[in-house]
Amino acid sequence: MKKCYLLCLLSAVFLVGCSQKNTSSEIPESTVPETAPVEMTQTATEETLPLPTNAPFPEADPNAVTFDDGNFSFIAVVQDDETAVDGSLSVETIDGNAMLKFTDDSTTAENLETAVQKIRVSAGQLLREDQLESVAKISFDLYVQAKSDLFLSDDGEYRQVPGWLGGGGGTMCADGNWYSFADFSASGINEYDLERSDACHVEFKFLLAESGKKWDSSVEDVNFSIMRWGMQNLSDLYLDNITFYDTEGNTIPLNPSVPESAETADSTETAPDSAEENTEVTEFTDTETEAVA
Repeated sequence: MKKCYLLCLLSAVFLVGCSQKNTSSEIPESTVPETAPVEMTQTATEETLPLPTNAPFPEADPNAVTFDDGNFSFIAVVQDDETAVDGSLSVETIDGNAMLKFTDDSTTAENLETAVQKIRVSAGQLLREDQLESVAKISFDLYVQAKSDLFLSDDGEYRQVPGWLGGGGGTMCADGNWYSFADFSASGINEYDLERSDACHVEFKFLLAESGKKWDSSVEDVNFSIMRWGMQNLSDLYLDNITFYDTEGNTIPLNPSVPESAETADSTETAPDSAEENTEVTEFTDTETEAVA
């Protein structure tokens, strides 16, 4: 009995040893994958990102107002209250792209916070009378060019950058009411890094149809206004690629009989046709636009 017990004990010890050996070698060494080198990548941060550069000018729609012909007779500076600044209009070509330039002649460090740059576009000169009722949306591109170093950055340095680019605008109907007033604001990136901002693409959804109002032959002055406010530095405004869209999103061809006037002596005209219309336009202040929107 003792011999049998001893034999069984020795067999158990032998089996345990074999089991441990097989466990440690059950994965052949030749099949173990080699450890691949870890590729170190650096996550982009605000410090590692390159400063933005002026993006290429966007390609215009064939039906857009591009100012390539030098004509801006359908646009006027509006100076209708104490906040509206005086200025002059011209066409300037930058990097091969022609744009309307509003040179601000009266904003200073003293009135910078309250100054408003206003221009009025006469859509009635750009479109045929039979096209007016089909307008559902208006779009355009705005740029701003800093011309002083009044902008104070967060690090306490004065920089020649435009700062925030924004404002509002829209159109009026024959009864003197705003039916499609809207605010706009640029990206907030390049305006703080560059002397000239990239394009701020603005779209005014035309709400006249929803209100039962449309541009038509009964409207004496078919126009829309663009207003820039909240300026943080002395700067000039640029306008490009004015485009009209119908209810289906198609661009509307321009009236080929738009008066050609590269000379445009009236470009510095700073008042609408009537004093009554002046009052209607200036009813909107920054606070009132929030209620309209």
